[in-house]
Amino acid sequence: MTKSRCICTYGIDMVEYAKHFTYEPITEDTCAVTGFASAEPTSLLIPDRDPEGRTVVAIGDRAFAGCASLRSVTLPDSVESIGVRAFAFCSSLIDVRISPESRLTSVGARAFMGCERLTVLRFGRLRHLISLGRSAFAYCTRLRAAVLPAGLYELAPSLFEGCTALEHMHLPQTLAVIRAAAFSACSSLRTLTIPTSVKVIEDCAFAWCGHLTDLRLPETPCMIAASAFMDCVALEDVLKVG
Repeated sequence: MTKSRCICTYGIDMVEYAKHFTYEPITEDTCAVTGFASAEPTSLLIPDRDPEGRTVVAIGDRAFAGCASLRSVTLPDSVESIGVRAFAFCSSLIDVRISPESRLTSVGARAFMGCERLTVLRFGRLRHLISLGRSAFAYCTRLRAAVLPAGLYELAPSLFEGCTALEHMHLPQTLAVIRAAAFSACSSLRTLTIPTSVKVIEDCAFAWCGHLTDLRLPETPCMIAASAFMDCVALEDVLKVG
């Protein structure tokens, strides 16, 4: 296996920089990043290859969990999955950069849970992304807006639970199922349009969204749990849209 030296656009020698990370082989040619070998970083530019020349296709479980100094992360296009709790409770994280050309397909359970300084989630152009794990962005208490990509079939349980600053949410037209507590206690959410593709809204999916005033439901058949909008005390306008 040959190594290629790459000087990226940031002026970083990526072969040398890659040595600061730890890795776990997945196959002969691929690996996962499992952590940072040096002191806690303030920014991460994840390399697309390890020092042995293997392609980085995953961020391992708990790889950077609890890294309190981390402010920004840039993922290479080669990464296909972000593991369970990979960046959980990175309390200073404000910027996650993922290119529209990324091959990212899945984000694990609680991957960004408790990243309290994250304000915007821009996943709308990630055409390969089809899975967001349980509580992946729960308790990101400063998250204001999220754009989700076409291709998502369901929203996992407690996906955005406790995101108390969330005001704007764009749901894709491919969405069919909104699982239990997906948006529970999103107390700043004011308007919401459920796509006509949605067929199931589970228990407490939008419970305790205390400022939700404008709800647009599909006219197409949709099973809505009795507690789906429990304690949405400000809900005044429910409009069915075709």
